[in-house]
Parts: sequence; structure tokens; C-alpha cells
Amino acid sequence: MIIFTILGIVAAVFFLIVIIISVIEVRIKKRKKEKLFYKMDKVETRTGGLAHDRNRTYSEIQKGNEKK
Repeated sequence: MIIFTILGIVAAVFFLIVIIISVIEVRIKKRKKEKLFYKMDKVETRTGGLAHDRNRTYSEIQKGNEKK
């Protein structure tokens, strides 16, 4: 019976560690994704920046490129 108790404790500790590592991993990925989007917003394009492009249709962007 002692063996089953020790085995249960070891399994519980293992699952607790897996859950903690998963939470940490999700937080790290979320931060990296936020930094990536932040860097993308700072990029300047020929049409005036990504923020400007998002508010226009593709045809409007093409017309603007043809004028240049």
C-alpha cells in the first residue's frame, strides 16, 4: 500500500509540474506575439504605414501605387 501512495504522490507532482510549465509557456508565447504585432505596427510602407493600409481597400492601394 505504501508503494501506491508514493506512486500517487509522484504522479500528482508530475502533473502539477506539467501544468505549471504549460502556463509559463503560454505566457511567454503571448508576450512574443504582442511584441511582434507592436513591431509590425511601427513598419512604414510606401503607402504611409500599415495602419493607413488597413483602412483602405486593395484597389485604393493599387491606385495610389500607380500614381507614384
